[in-house]
Amino acid sequence: MKAGRLAVIACLGAGAVTARAAIRLTPQTTLLISQDEPGPVQRAARDIESDWRKVLGQPLRVVHDPKEAAATTLAITLDDDLPSQVEKPTGWEKLRIQAVRKPWPGSPARQAVVLTGSDVRGTIYAIYQFSQQFLGVDPLYWWTDHEPARQAAIEVPNDFSETQGPAFHYRGFFINDEDLLTGWRPGIRDGADISLKTWNRVFEAILRLKGDMVIPGTWIFPYEPQIRLAVKRGLIITQHHVNVLGLDTYRWPDNVPYSFISHPKIFESALERSAEEYPPKARIVWSVGYRGKNDFPFWLVDPSAPKTPAARAQVIQDAMGKEIEIVRQHHANAPIVFNAWAESAAFIRQGLLKVPPGVTLVWPDDGHGTLQDRGEIKAGEGEYYHTAMIDYRSNHFSELVPLERIGEELGRAAKAGATRYLVVNTSNLRPVVMTSRATMELAWNPKPWIASAPDESEVYLAQWCREEFGPRAAPTLEKYYHAYFAAPAKYGPAPDDSMGDQFYQVMSRGLLVGLVKGTLNKPLPSFGNRPRRTLSQMAASIETECQQARARWEDALRLAEQARPLVARGRRRFFQANVMTQVEINLHGNQMMEDVAAATQTDSTRERMERIRSALREDKAIEAALHAADYGKWKGFYTQGDWLEDVPLTVSLVRAYLRRLEGHAMDLNTMIRAQDGGFAYYMITAYQGTQKVQF
Repeated sequence: MKAGRLAVIACLGAGAVTARAAIRLTPQTTLLISQDEPGPVQRAARDIESDWRKVLGQPLRVVHDPKEAAATTLAITLDDDLPSQVEKPTGWEKLRIQAVRKPWPGSPARQAVVLTGSDVRGTIYAIYQFSQQFLGVDPLYWWTDHEPARQAAIEVPNDFSETQGPAFHYRGFFINDEDLLTGWRPGIRDGADISLKTWNRVFEAILRLKGDMVIPGTWIFPYEPQIRLAVKRGLIITQHHVNVLGLDTYRWPDNVPYSFISHPKIFESALERSAEEYPPKARIVWSVGYRGKNDFPFWLVDPSAPKTPAARAQVIQDAMGKEIEIVRQHHANAPIVFNAWAESAAFIRQGLLKVPPGVTLVWPDDGHGTLQDRGEIKAGEGEYYHTAMIDYRSNHFSELVPLERIGEELGRAAKAGATRYLVVNTSNLRPVVMTSRATMELAWNPKPWIASAPDESEVYLAQWCREEFGPRAAPTLEKYYHAYFAAPAKYGPAPDDSMGDQFYQVMSRGLLVGLVKGTLNKPLPSFGNRPRRTLSQMAASIETECQQARARWEDALRLAEQARPLVARGRRRFFQANVMTQVEINLHGNQMMEDVAAATQTDSTRERMERIRSALREDKAIEAALHAADYGKWKGFYTQGDWLEDVPLTVSLVRAYLRRLEGHAMDLNTMIRAQDGGFAYYMITAYQGTQKVQF
């Protein structure tokens, strides 16, 4: 945001001096771009044409030869028709915007604003930076419903020049656990999980935020159309910690052993086939490692696995060695990363697992924004970071990770020089636009975030509130966001052990199932790496924590309601989705969780019924809050694909249990569904039909 703030000041100042001191872009301005420019640059140019029409109210006339240019011209060029006055930047993905006079001898153009770069993506970033900086286009405009203000003309100082480049080398999004997007805009006709039109909006958002990389879905094959589209838009493809070398382990055939230990040749054959199935022009950052299919430690699903940590670490070490060999056979210099998720990070810290030479170690966070390196992160390493997370206790529908934590953790990585790779897990993106944008801005330029003063998390928050909701509402909304991020109840002792919106639904269903089955006092597996407890013991602590959080959530709601009448008129629907819906989800979820937990702590049928009736009201209020965010183009976003959090299932289970308390038989179908963990991914991957991994 910093560059944008400075640019706005520069533009405002330009109007106070003589007209000669500024290049004035009007509806008569032409856009010059050679037909020989690369396809990804052409696609970005079409986006700026759309931006221009929104801001100036008329289409931008496009020409392909300087001889056809108007007196004032906006020029997009990687190499062709680059004016001699413009010094092309060098290096990785650097952008340059420069105002020049008499740009092309013999051309009618007397002045031009030139958008170029050191490479294809650098040029794309110049296009989008100009759009943000001078046209006032929100880089996430499509996701925030933020239309730019109309202007009669755009002024660029006649001596303006700016060159920028990224601090983090690879930067991008992982669209993960994409149930909401899949249900809302299914891509089955395109052969993809999400429609290609929607994928295109994802890729545009990444590029507008100056990202260069994407993991386009959770369980995908290397040949799927969204991968081909990402390549056409100029993005690098990468992979996550389970789908190493692009292997879609979720679609591993049931009749074929999945084991690098007992059947290594089968596993190697699948990896080789997967690596060959990417589009020929795809640039790939290859991910290596080894986990059990469906994202479990391999020893939990492989009877042949060794029993000791050292031996298990050696299996991962050997698997990585084979995977690196496969990559190097065809891509001698391709970048390779090791996403050290969960047990792999622990093995590295214990000295049991070594990162192979030429491979970038990528440290994960814990799903709540705290990196798991324990202070060991070093120069040349990278990060796998979450702004949204499915782990049954985090956030899927709403923001959870405070800006301060993003600044602290990724700022710490930047200080250490661990800037080789940053992939941000955004899940369905729309619920977490504020924090996702913050991570990408930090990845491009971390200097403000690691400076001792001012606190960039505060600067960013203030700017976000002004940009998205208007200056009148901004001061109150800054207070609101501080209250919001401080409000969640805790499920453990760590600073970031905060209950996200998933916790309310998943844990409420777990407690209700325990009530029905009479297993409240049965010891549970460790939850979130915490000491083992019974459901009843867990419920008692949850009830206390939710009681304490209730007043905090009420305070956040009060501030949101104070801000509501101050929000700029055109931003009120986004305010509903991004503020009111999110605080209401959490306030009512916290109360529902308290009610269900309290119901487990009493033997009185009357008291239990009162609590369950209250829980039902609270969960219905969550449904209403979600529906309130489903307006306009977003109709059905939260409600047509809610398969992972599954609020309707919780409502059904609460209602069924209430009927049981009233003397009716328990609905068996609801009980079975409440214990079914595979439904969501079955729905997300339904477009793949009967496709399986090939060998």
